[in-house]
Amino acid sequence: MQERNSMEIMRSVLFALVLREMLTRFGARRMGAFWMVFEPILHVVIVMFIFTTIRGREVPGMDFPLYLATGMIPFFMMRNIALRLMDAISANQALFAYQQIKPLDTLIARTIVEFSLYACVYVLVVGALGLWAGYDISMHDPLAWFAALATGVVFSAGLGLIFCVWARAFPNAKTFIRVLFLPVYLISGVIFPIWKLPEAYMPWLLWNPYLHVIDNLRSSIFVAYPETYGISFSYPAKAALVVLCLGLAMYRLRRHDLVAL
Repeated sequence: MQERNSMEIMRSVLFALVLREMLTRFGARRMGAFWMVFEPILHVVIVMFIFTTIRGREVPGMDFPLYLATGMIPFFMMRNIALRLMDAISANQALFAYQQIKPLDTLIARTIVEFSLYACVYVLVVGALGLWAGYDISMHDPLAWFAALATGVVFSAGLGLIFCVWARAFPNAKTFIRVLFLPVYLISGVIFPIWKLPEAYMPWLLWNPYLHVIDNLRSSIFVAYPETYGISFSYPAKAALVVLCLGLAMYRLRRHDLVAL
């Protein structure tokens, strides 16, 4: 029998881990697949009802439900990547008895699963808004949209690596990290258009890479999307690279402690 090289072994390990993650998410909970689709739809419907019916909120030149969906679903994906990577190693602790499986493999597998699941959710929700509600779901600049999304995924994966190492050393930090994403959600321009935020706060808000990512995603979709001073593609890309390198460095230094029982 021909021996497999390291890349073939890693590919097989990742395939098995991705399959295991899928079965864990949907096999143990029969409502898992339904809730994965229903959660972002519920958020969009509730926020749309609040801001259009109760407060009469609208975004000039853009359909408000589509505006919400194109920001909420990518943010949920990036949030879940960071949070689920935090628990990836502890959830797969028993698998490290096999020499072929490394802690980094479980992190990569969870990133693939979250990205794939929310990509399907995005297609379903946005497709439904186009087919059933009649909204224009065409994309102004697909390459820029993909670049912005990839930047957000890399940034979240780097955060997940840091959270994973940090939470292993300080288990009580997990609750704080999860709660922290609520204010991040509110200041990332997911619901409120950033050009309507007070200018006095913008220098501080612009430090948030998610604010840039969400705004870049929407500006790549809507032709008439307003340009906001300070928003760029380069800043979140640099932040993603720095955070990913920092996460990999922390993982490298603590990789033996991560698998220790």
